[in-house]
Amino acid sequence: MDWKLIAMPVIGAIIGYATNWIAVKMLFRPHKEVRVMGWKLPFTPGVIPKGQGRLARAVGRAVEEQLLTREVLEEELLSEEKMQKMKEMISDWVETQKASEKTVKKVAEDLISEDSVEDFIDSTEEKMTDMIFERIQEMDPGHMIAEKVLEAAKEKLAESMFGMMIGGSMLEPIAKQVEDKINEYVTEYGRPYVEQVVMQESLKLQEATVGSAFSAVEGYGLDLPELVVSQYESIVREKLPQILETLHLSRIVEDRINAMEVAEVEELVMSIMKKELGAVVNLGALIGLLLGLVNVAILCL
Repeated sequence: MDWKLIAMPVIGAIIGYATNWIAVKMLFRPHKEVRVMGWKLPFTPGVIPKGQGRLARAVGRAVEEQLLTREVLEEELLSEEKMQKMKEMISDWVETQKASEKTVKKVAEDLISEDSVEDFIDSTEEKMTDMIFERIQEMDPGHMIAEKVLEAAKEKLAESMFGMMIGGSMLEPIAKQVEDKINEYVTEYGRPYVEQVVMQESLKLQEATVGSAFSAVEGYGLDLPELVVSQYESIVREKLPQILETLHLSRIVEDRINAMEVAEVEELVMSIMKKELGAVVNLGALIGLLLGLVNVAILCL
């Protein structure tokens, strides 16, 4: 047996395997440039460490422009399955809370800090007071009351001869004075009164149990799970583009990859492509073996 004929395919396979193995290793190794007597050795650092910035930018763009686009996220977040699951979870939570004896305020304090709850209550009470008081002023209560009083006085006076002689000429200036006085009174004393009423109603709500609060909501014909899911869908559709624009996913991914050590990048890539890179190395051995067999065939001709 001519051992040279056997050795040629074997050596070809070994060379092909070793060549591809070295090429794969050179993707990452060495992690840093190597210098000998001040001269930088070629092909150092490895391909990926040398181009880590370009890799980071490419991956960042791919994530933002192809993987996590608005359409993809919207489809995922608003899928029928997720919406139905969310509605079921909220329904279960509502049913659980109906039996709760905790007050609305206590539940809020369990979710966030007590100081935050107090700040929210104070702010909400002030805003509600301002809003209600502004609406009252816009209604012009002095004019409304004076008009009704004038109308009633005219009807009463019309029943007598003296009233018919006076008519409305004397009543209208009086009605105007009444209107001005009422508006002045509302401006001076109206807001404290509204504030007191708002605080009383706010206190009732705070001290109400969660169960009674949910029952009251349902009493108004509101489907709380449906309402929450509807608001969620509205927020996703309207705010998702702004959220993505604010997040800058490409920059987050790019910064994260750039912040990684080369060894971490290598571990990440290998965890994803270990099988594929191994196949490349084995393919090198196969190609070397085939080339060796071709050489043997040529020699035997």
